[in-house]
Amino acid sequence: MSPVDVETAFPESPMSPRFRRRLAILVGLTALLIPVLSWVEAENDRQEEQSFVRGSRGALDIFVRIATTSPREQFAADALRQSLAVGAEGVSRVAGSESGLSLTYALALQEASARAERRIQKAGEQMSEAPGEDSGLDPATAEALDSGTAELIGLVAAQNAAIDDAGRYGTRQERGLYALGLAAIAASLLGLAGLMGESRAGRTALTSATVALVVAVGMGASGYVF
Repeated sequence: MSPVDVETAFPESPMSPRFRRRLAILVGLTALLIPVLSWVEAENDRQEEQSFVRGSRGALDIFVRIATTSPREQFAADALRQSLAVGAEGVSRVAGSESGLSLTYALALQEASARAERRIQKAGEQMSEAPGEDSGLDPATAEALDSGTAELIGLVAAQNAAIDDAGRYGTRQERGLYALGLAAIAASLLGLAGLMGESRAGRTALTSATVALVVAVGMGASGYVF
């Protein structure tokens, strides 16, 4: 039994020059489109991971700032509340006393209460101040303790922006992956069209490949538009 030559086992399918030119153009476009879509999918996947990392770090920074500044702010508020209570107590004694010795005694207590109020406020302000550069704390801890509401709002905005970026890159990555699958289907259809030639089945395969390529390009580009 003589060996079978694969190239001559089946007769070559007839193709007109127009069909060959169209097939060659689509094959070239597919060969260019698949690497581009692969890069789009891989690059957006990388950007999505980086955005998630930035979002996670931002959430950690927000937690650290809240954990370090809340006790200090709470202590300052408690000191202010205590000082106001002491001052109000002295004023109430004066308001409830009668004239004479009791009023003189109440005024003396009110003056002492006012001095105590000022001392409590000053002590609260001093004890709630952020540590200075000579405190011996590491720079990250000192920065966290010295942060305020404005810095916290900025961190929240940056963290939200990172999560939004991750969602946008994720959408582009998914659409690039779908487009890559369509381009692979188009390549298979082009191979089928080359085998069948300019027959009804070959023309159908070529048209289907053209539609798949158009949809693949639109799918890949839609992530950058919508």
